[in-house]
Amino acid sequence: AGNIGEVENKGFEASFNYNKQINPNLYVSLQGNLTMNEDKVIEDGKTVYKQSWRNSVGQNVLARFGYIAEGLYTSEQEIIERGITQFGETYPGQLTKPGDIKYKDLSGDKHIDEQDMTKIGRGDVPKTYYGFGGDIRYKNWGLGILFQGMAGADRALNGSGIYPFVSSSGGGTLYANINDRWSSGNPANQNVFYPRLAWSSADASNSNNFQTSTWWQKDMSFLRLKQFTISYYFPKSWAKNSFINGGRFYAMGSNVFTWSKFKLWDPELNTNNGISYPNTSAYTIGVNFDF
Repeated sequence: AGNIGEVENKGFEASFNYNKQINPNLYVSLQGNLTMNEDKVIEDGKTVYKQSWRNSVGQNVLARFGYIAEGLYTSEQEIIERGITQFGETYPGQLTKPGDIKYKDLSGDKHIDEQDMTKIGRGDVPKTYYGFGGDIRYKNWGLGILFQGMAGADRALNGSGIYPFVSSSGGGTLYANINDRWSSGNPANQNVFYPRLAWSSADASNSNNFQTSTWWQKDMSFLRLKQFTISYYFPKSWAKNSFINGGRFYAMGSNVFTWSKFKLWDPELNTNNGISYPNTSAYTIGVNFDF
């Protein structure tokens, strides 16, 4: 036995700080940081396939392999005319029904199986981390803002928390978006979260629709207003004839708002199905005294 593997990593880190007393009443402080990393597998000892799209060499370490979803079947006629069997079918439409996911036939053999799997995502470790913010003080007022974000991360949603009705016992979680699904009443609607729903893991449609694919892969990039503070500093006149040297009143919020394409849960959470304690927001009003 031996260690077989070679990975190439390239990246950089950058930061900046700017501090300026612009005039006696105005002070500005700005800062930011950026970290990027790109890794590539040079050798990993895994099987080398004749279909180049299946190979892990040349991809990043956490590259996700799966199927390319090309939408949902809208009719039985479309299934038959497309002429592609999927996951154990002996003829088109044997198991696949309208509302089920159709996958790209990369191998060109008119059948969907592991030979049609390819890299579909980078994985859940971001390629880029960044943050920026600043503090501004004008006379007795202060404003502090801190943003943080990440990009180049994705997740393939899975598990009973995201796949409804896969357990014959009724176990699992239903999200509030359960109505955002394909329906026979509007078969042409492709802009839905869920494909045709079926009951229990024994149903062939669940085997087809819950494959790891671009249908379930979601971009977890986000930008978060991590902290926001407004302060009013005591005027110097307040320190006269008193035992305090200064202080401030302030209002502060943390995890105030998050911008992301992904809406079901906080994209920073380490979960593929949302079954994780959420990040919390906190708001504080207070006063500081300098003695």
